Formats: sequence, C-alpha cells, structure tokens
Amino acid sequence: MNRIPAQRRLSAILLILLAPLAPLLASCTERETPDQLRGQLETFHRGMPATTPFIQLTNDFAPYAYTVANDDNAATPFGHPGTSIIDDEPNERPRQRGAKQPLEDIPLESIRMVGTLSRDGRTDALLQVDKIVYPSRSGDYLGRNFGVIRHIADGRVELEELIRNNGDWEKRMTTLELQGRGK
Repeated sequence: MNRIPAQRRLSAILLILLAPLAPLLASCTERETPDQLRGQLETFHRGMPATTPFIQLTNDFAPYAYTVANDDNAATPFGHPGTSIIDDEPNERPRQRGAKQPLEDIPLESIRMVGTLSRDGRTDALLQVDKIVYPSRSGDYLGRNFGVIRHIADGRVELEELIRNNGDWEKRMTTLELQGRGK
C-alpha cells in the first residue's frame, strides 16, 4: 500500500522534471533532408565553405596622398611646426608649473639657510632673505636660475638649477649650506 503513493510521487516528480524538456525535444525536428546534410558534409570535406560565394579580387586600390600646407600655422600630427619648446628671449623662464614663488626673483647669493623645521615626518628648510624667513620644502623654486629644491638635510639644501647654455637648458646641482646667526 505504501508503494503506490511512492510510485505516484515518483511519476509526478518525473513529469515535473521532464515537462520543460518537451519543447526542446520538439525543436529537434528534421529541418533538412539527409541528402542535403550529406551534400554539405561533402563540400566541407573538399575544403570549401558550404555557403560562402567566391570573392573576386580587384586591383583598383588607389593610395591617398597626404600633403602638408606650406603655412607656418598648419597643424601636423606632431604639433605646430612653428612652435618651439623654449622661447628665444634671454629672460624667458623654461616651462614649469604655475605662478612664480616668492624666492624665485631673489639671487641665490642673497638667500641664506638659517635652519630646518621637522613636523609630521616632513622637513622644511628655513631660508632668510633680508630679515624675512621663508619656510621652503622639496619641490619649491628659488633663485634666478630656476632652482628647484631636490633634497633638504639638517645642514644643507640641495638645488637643481637650469642654466641656459647656447640656447639649451642644462641642469646644475647647487647646495645652500646652513649659515650661522646673522647681524
């Protein structure tokens, strides 16, 4: 008696599981005849695609000639030919970052290192011009030769200056040493 409900339960489960497969199995009906399939297989075995038509090659390709205008303001893929990276004016500064900083117009000989200040793991140099002390950090600019602070140690500041030599900019390393007390 217990077997009959179990068999019905199993039949119901199989019906529920197999019912969604019925449309899939119905879609497998024969659309092509066996002769058509054999023909496609023979074509495939001969190395030719079954449905791709033969493509005729032609030699009617004409390359495009690119020309550059003789105008000085004409744009090229490499920028404007009339522009130069460095201007020819003797006092023109090389391309750098934003606006000038306070110590950039001061000759390096007038700038004195009077100390360092360490806070939050960063060391600032204390630079004095006349009677004013300026805190400066790595990356700040100072001096008329476009000097940039590269390293600050306890007793010195290492600068990288840009010096113009025959129209080209050359790098020169300079050091400001810690000075004693002023007057």
